[in-house]
Formats: sequence, structure tokens, C-alpha cells
Amino acid sequence: MLAYALHLESGEDRIRFTRLYKANQKSLSRLAARILGPGPKAEDAVHDAFVKLIQRYDALRSQPDGHLERWLMAVVRNTALDMLRKDSRQAELEPGFQEPAVPPDLGEFEALVALIRTMPEDYRRVLELRFLAEWSLADVATELDITEAAVKSRIFRGRKLLMDALRKEGYLDGQSCI
Repeated sequence: MLAYALHLESGEDRIRFTRLYKANQKSLSRLAARILGPGPKAEDAVHDAFVKLIQRYDALRSQPDGHLERWLMAVVRNTALDMLRKDSRQAELEPGFQEPAVPPDLGEFEALVALIRTMPEDYRRVLELRFLAEWSLADVATELDITEAAVKSRIFRGRKLLMDALRKEGYLDGQSCI
């Protein structure tokens, strides 16, 4: 972490970056591990996200921390998916390459992410924090300055909206998956 922060010019930027790192490193690692499996590739995806943040810090400096957290999650997710795609291309070339135990269907994952992004902000943000970032109900409530009951309500309603959208797109065919 210190190695990243040293690339920033002002002490205020270093403090903000350190706070962002400490607050998000674990959830970003879990996100990368869900896509790539635990291990060095997941760590590399998180490392790449923080390097990209340092490289673009001047442009992102004025953004609120919540925006930077979402930006970091998107960078980790995209980096991990790119690594997974690269591995699948190499699997075709390398004999003896073993696929991950449960390879995700990237097309469906990307479609789900696209549907979530079209949701109203109140529901989208709660679903992202709770299920993508794996925050507790209390943490989501604190971040959004609402009660835990409101978080639960938004999760319930957001999931219903998402299920309806998935059915409309033909992904569920009457079944429930969330």
C-alpha cells in the first residue's frame, strides 16, 4: 500500500488513497477471487486496479470516495474478466491446461451487469454494495445513510425489478434464480 501512495504528490492525496485502499482492498480481493479463484491472479487484478487509480489519480481526484469505490470495483471486475478470457484463449493453445472448476458464462454475467446498471440508482447501489462488494447490511446502511430495514426493502424490490428484467430478456423462463 505504501508503495502505491508514494507515487502521489500531496500528503492529503496519500491519506485519501490509504483510506480508500484500507476500506476496499478486501472486498476487491473477494470480487477478483470470485471471478478468477483465489490466488495470485486475483491479487494481480486488485494490484492492477490500484496502479490504474494512481495513474489516473489527477483526473479522479475531484470524485467522491463512493465514485472511486465503484470505479475500483469496475476496474477489478474488468481486469479479472480480461484475465479469464486470456486464460481461456491460452487453454485452446496449451495442452494439459486445466479449466477453473466452475467457469462463469461471461456473456450472461455481462448481461446481468448491464441490466443492473439500468436499474434506478437506489436499487442499483444497494445491490452492488450488498452482492458485488459483499458488504454487510449495516455497512450498506451506513454508506447510504439509511436504516437496515430500508436496505432490506431496497434489496427485495431491487431483486424483484432485476428478476422482471431477466424474464423480459429471456434469461429465466419463469424460474427464480436470485
